[in-house]
Amino acid sequence: MNQRDTLIGLLVSFIILLPSLVYLISHSGDITLPSMEVILFHLFIVSIPEEIYFRGFLQEVIGNNIKGVVMVSVLFSIIHLPKLIFDGDLSSALTFFPSLVMGYLYMKTSNILPSVIFHFTANIVFTMLLLIS
Repeated sequence: MNQRDTLIGLLVSFIILLPSLVYLISHSGDITLPSMEVILFHLFIVSIPEEIYFRGFLQEVIGNNIKGVVMVSVLFSIIHLPKLIFDGDLSSALTFFPSLVMGYLYMKTSNILPSVIFHFTANIVFTMLLLIS
């Protein structure tokens, strides 16, 4: 495991998710932590496989450049649209923006680790925001 890329993933996650983290801290009495099953699901069933496919495969095929990042982010958003259509989950329409971050991380490092870290961290923070009572 590359320490530099791990640090990049953690640092970018902290900086971009800071407003959400501040909000969570301000509501710390209302926070319900996700279960271990939810955490493991987001890591092994969502974040790692999606990043392997979208960044490690598609972004390499389409181009590991800005054009590739944008095109893969559009595709990433499209696969999340059924949640909007069938569940009315408006947040699924916004997946384009974090996907740009994940694609940029991959473009700069050629390693899926930073994008997996950001993807996983963003999913857990978002889950915690949904669990605020």
